[in-house]
Amino acid sequence: MNNSSDRVYGASPQDSAYPMRNRPSAITSCIIVGGGITGLITATFLQRKGINVTVLDKGKSIGGRLATRRISHENSVAGVFDYGAQYFSSSDPRFQVWVDDWLKHGVIKEWCQGFGKSDGKPRYYGVNGTRGIAQHLAQDLDVHTNTKVVEIGYDSSWLVKTEDEQQFQGEMLLLTPPVPQALDLLDASLMVLPLDIRFSLENITYHRCITVLALLEKPSSIPAPGGIALEDNYITWLADNHQKGISPDAYAITLQASPSFSEDYWDSDDAEIAYKLLSAAADYLDSPVIKYQVHRWRYSLPKTFHPEPYLALSEIPLLIAGDGFVAPNIEGAVLSGIAVGELIGKRFKG
Repeated sequence: MNNSSDRVYGASPQDSAYPMRNRPSAITSCIIVGGGITGLITATFLQRKGINVTVLDKGKSIGGRLATRRISHENSVAGVFDYGAQYFSSSDPRFQVWVDDWLKHGVIKEWCQGFGKSDGKPRYYGVNGTRGIAQHLAQDLDVHTNTKVVEIGYDSSWLVKTEDEQQFQGEMLLLTPPVPQALDLLDASLMVLPLDIRFSLENITYHRCITVLALLEKPSSIPAPGGIALEDNYITWLADNHQKGISPDAYAITLQASPSFSEDYWDSDDAEIAYKLLSAAADYLDSPVIKYQVHRWRYSLPKTFHPEPYLALSEIPLLIAGDGFVAPNIEGAVLSGIAVGELIGKRFKG
């Protein structure tokens, strides 16, 4: 790939021009790497347009940071934990269309209109956990989990190779993993980006986040509605999944560490991390801990992000999008997926 200046650089999906050389006259197939919310929104959008879409995700379950887990102890009932994204709100009409559809289908509910005091702005949660939103989107899609992409190549169409030696072909390729992982894949595939695009992508950086999932013996003392943001050196967020409504039969608490704690204790053993975070939260837990698990998010919320919804290459049909674009939250990731879907959809003639 040469360093041509003739490219779409974070172009608006309303732009009618898409100056991509060697592209098919009409896109009929697309491979999406990454099964987080951006990839699933784009895939749903394109499939509704009649485009053949394949979603490849390295995780055991679909959803990325739309992550929900069950933890049980001996003969006790299971606790259900949202351990990635905790909730979301909507301010953009384009996202609200999707929110209204999820409400209609019973996929999400309103949790509250503020933590501590009401601001009139609904916060939503997945009825079956945030992963339930991803599962709803993925139910009619061609999704391959446990499928790690290790190499990509382009010669009139894309050839995508996976760790388990599968191969997939498509005319368009969308990368939606955290940007550092997308860059690692491009580097492993010996694909050279124009320097200014490379620089823009390298400027997208992420916080790390250590999360502790604690199953309690009795109800916590976290104030209603069951979520609290803390200005603490150790903890930034506590959530009571029982109060929230996703863990009706057990007292399941999610603790998310601060970026500074996560950096300092990233390589510490789980027991030390749990001891420090559970001790720091003791007044809010107010209960013995029956069982805990520790999860490390290497790429949590973006701390810097690209202001446009995606980056598109001009020489080949490659786009890069995700929560590192627009805004570092679920709404931003969805808007990125919508914008990419609209752009690709314009190249399709059904």
